[in-house]
Amino acid sequence: MPRMPDRMHAISSALQGLEHAMRALANENAVLKDQLQAIVERAGQLFDGHAGRGRTGRPSSPRDGVPRKRGRAFKFTDDQAADFRRQAEGGKSVVSLARELKVSLPTMYNTLKRVGWKGKRGGGRGRPARAARARDGAPRKRGRAFKFTSDQAAEFRKQVEGGKSAASLAKDLKVSLPTMYNTLKRAGWKGRKRA
Repeated sequence: MPRMPDRMHAISSALQGLEHAMRALANENAVLKDQLQAIVERAGQLFDGHAGRGRTGRPSSPRDGVPRKRGRAFKFTDDQAADFRRQAEGGKSVVSLARELKVSLPTMYNTLKRVGWKGKRGGGRGRPARAARARDGAPRKRGRAFKFTSDQAAEFRKQVEGGKSAASLAKDLKVSLPTMYNTLKRAGWKGRKRA
C-alpha cells in the first residue's frame, strides 16, 4: 500500500483549498455586511431629515415644487447673474462680459437668460432688424447670385419665344439646362404654348 500517502496528500490539499475559499467568503460577507449597515444608516438619516455624507437618494422635486436642476451646477450664482444682467442692460456688450469673466458666449447668454434677460431690444443678438423686402418692393433674393442679369434674361426669353430652343441656347452659353430654364422663368417666360 505505497499509494496511501499520495491520496492523503491530495485530500489534505483539497481541504486547504476549501479552507481558503471559506475564509474568502467570510471576508466578503463581512464587507457586504458593513456596506449594508452604511446604507441602512443613510436611509435612516434621510427619513429623519438629516442628510448624510456622499450621494443620497434623489427626491423627484424639492418641497417648494420647483423641479431640481439637472446636469452641471451653474457657474455663477443668481446674484452674480443679476449683476451681469444690469451691466448688459446698462450698455455693456455680452461679448465683453464673457471675455472679462473668461467664459464662453453660450455660457454668458444662458446665465443672463436664467435671470430674465431678453436681449437687446427684446430679442436677437444685437443685430439691427432687417427689412423683409428690398426697397423696391420685390422679395429679397436668398442664396447664390444669379448667373445672368435681368436684361440678359429678357434677351434670352425673346430668343426662345422667337423659335430658338432653350437647350441650344444653354449649350451656346455653356450652362446647364435647369439654369437656363430658371433664368427664363425669372424673365417671365411661361414655357412653350401647347397647340
